[in-house]
Amino acid sequence: MRSTGISLLFFVLALFASIVLAQHAPIKRDDNLPARVPYVFPAPGTDAVADAIRARRDNGTLLDLDGVLLQDEPLAAGWNDLFGVIRDNNSLPATMRELFILRTGTLNNAAYVWLQHEPVGRSAGLSVAQLREIRLAHAFASEHTPRSSLTPELKAAMLFADFMTKSVQVPQLIFDGLHKFLDDKQMVDAVATVGGYNFVSRLVVALDVDGKMDVPVPIPSK
Repeated sequence: MRSTGISLLFFVLALFASIVLAQHAPIKRDDNLPARVPYVFPAPGTDAVADAIRARRDNGTLLDLDGVLLQDEPLAAGWNDLFGVIRDNNSLPATMRELFILRTGTLNNAAYVWLQHEPVGRSAGLSVAQLREIRLAHAFASEHTPRSSLTPELKAAMLFADFMTKSVQVPQLIFDGLHKFLDDKQMVDAVATVGGYNFVSRLVVALDVDGKMDVPVPIPSK
């Protein structure tokens, strides 16, 4: 009986340990999804740039985007610094930041960007109706959409992203329409976010990261 009890105790402890370890295990990355250049994933502790990127990623797991960037370590290091600010130290409201990212990905047909950021957008507070409008509305349509799921500031932000992405030049009226909701620093962050994620979307599409170059941007559902 005693040996049975000890065995049962060890079993329970082992089960508990496996649950704890599973909760803290790195997110599994599917390295079988191709890109146009090979991914570079240095082992933890062997590459300072890769480790700096890991420190910014959820659970310390490099993304396949990181794998293509690490073909050029100075580029990867600079990218990590820049997007560490744009993504993680942005003065914009989180919902607006994610709208900028998702809308830019949509307009550039960058499914990889959408797949990475739709969950973030939901966590930030974007509703399914808002996500669907960001995904499905034609460029510049928000200017003529009286019935919108977006708040006035998010509607102004989407129109701003449309002009920056599709026209490059932003009319003063459109700039002022967003500026009335944001201060000067936030306007700079708005431009940097849209411009930065145009860079991201063009890079992931041109390098076919995760084989998503020809994959349609998903339409959100409940």
